[in-house]
Amino acid sequence: MKGNQATATAFAALLFCGGAAVGALGHRYYAATAVNAQSPETVRHRYMAEMQNRLKLTPEQVKRLEVILHDTKAKTRAVRDTYRPQMLKIKQEHLERVKSILTPEQIPAYEKLVAEREQRARDQEERDRKNEHLPSTR
Repeated sequence: MKGNQATATAFAALLFCGGAAVGALGHRYYAATAVNAQSPETVRHRYMAEMQNRLKLTPEQVKRLEVILHDTKAKTRAVRDTYRPQMLKIKQEHLERVKSILTPEQIPAYEKLVAEREQRARDQEERDRKNEHLPSTR
């Protein structure tokens, strides 16, 4: 009887350890493949913290770096605003070309798909805009 109990205990321990190993490997796989979306404010804060810690910036250098980051952001936004109309034209051309290869039955489903993607993009853009205007967490 004690032999059966020992065998059952060993089997249960082996099963538990196997489950833990599979769980750990599954978590590692999930963590490696999961999308890690961060707000621009979070990215900026991490960048500032890394610069301060690794370069030992003085308070004056931190202020100057913040000005540089602000100016860079304004410049990239200006460039983005200048090429946006061209990108929209390319996108419209793409949509028309895709529609030209679809059957009349497929076009409504494609238009729905495009509308859903555009809504997700608008939602993300709105979240990004809100995150840009949040006060710094310092």
